[in-house]
Amino acid sequence: MSDPQTRHPLTEAFKLAALEAGHCPNPDFNGESQDGYYQVTIRKGRRCSAALAYLHPAAGRANVKVITGALTTRILFDGNRAHGVEIMRAGGREEIRADGEVIVAAGAYNSPQLLMLSGIGPAADLAPLQIPVRHDLPVGIGLQDHPLLMMSWYTDTQSLFAPPTAEDAALWESEGRGLLSSNGGETGAFLRTRAGLEAPDVQFLTASVMFHQQALGVPTAHALSFGCCVLKPKSRGKVALRSADPRAKPRIVHNYFAEADVRRSMIDGVRMGLDIAAQPAMRAQIKEPFNVPKSAAEADVWDFVERNAQTVYHPTSTCAIGPVVDNELRVHGVDGLRIVDASVMPSVVRGNTNAPTIMIAERAADLIRGAVGG
Repeated sequence: MSDPQTRHPLTEAFKLAALEAGHCPNPDFNGESQDGYYQVTIRKGRRCSAALAYLHPAAGRANVKVITGALTTRILFDGNRAHGVEIMRAGGREEIRADGEVIVAAGAYNSPQLLMLSGIGPAADLAPLQIPVRHDLPVGIGLQDHPLLMMSWYTDTQSLFAPPTAEDAALWESEGRGLLSSNGGETGAFLRTRAGLEAPDVQFLTASVMFHQQALGVPTAHALSFGCCVLKPKSRGKVALRSADPRAKPRIVHNYFAEADVRRSMIDGVRMGLDIAAQPAMRAQIKEPFNVPKSAAEADVWDFVERNAQTVYHPTSTCAIGPVVDNELRVHGVDGLRIVDASVMPSVVRGNTNAPTIMIAERAADLIRGAVGG
């Protein structure tokens, strides 16, 4: 993790407005308390993904083969031991054998899907699809995610919507700094919406650009956006199969606001955001609203939440440690099979899931090396 190399004036305004609203600063989210600047997975001004950091340097090794354009359809077993996977590519099916273990790292949606297609999952759910049950486990049950609600205001300040200048490109190429090195959300906050909470229950995210239609909508003007997500929801959902056909998408039900405390945190978090927007530092930047609640009244806020809430893309907990895997990430009831991704989290972490998932993978690598005597 590294500190951002750019500080956009719009996200700086959010930080100053949060201070004006009475929220305390902290330079390190990973310190004693959670507020301040985000740290980012950026290296020399460029996104440093897990593939770039781990896979690309290893891709040239003799014992590494990267296959793309393939769909894994099921896990293969020899008796009770996983010994490979079946894939579909170029219109045909192939089997890939494993001398050691099979490691599934398909994420909180597709890891449970693959296990269930292979007969590992809730027996009552697999039977109607005529999938033979290899082991009855609560796979797919317990899905959690952070529900997000973003708001946006027009501004006269140049946002990240502006095309980069030649100077921007030169600064990025030479020093890895400037607007082109921005992760989009440079500043945020972790806040408690009410007294008596042991830790922050909402996280604020900022974006120096117009944000709408879950960030899929094309910006049409300069805007500042920010909003909050609920960090530790009690609500749980489920990933289930629609069909025994591996090409069918799984059925995903999040139940984001099934619990009253999640609704309460979201409503109060949105109100805190509206209070930050009303502070002098923010009023100096924003013009009229682009997409915000009609008012801070609870009915107006909840109506806005119902129409605009979305995922923040942090799904977890569908193959959790305890019910589905042991503390070394081995699937209960079978041999030679581990799950290594965010699905093993017993509950969603109180923050972004990228770095914790990388940590899980680092720990899994140590466990696997130990298992093979390496």
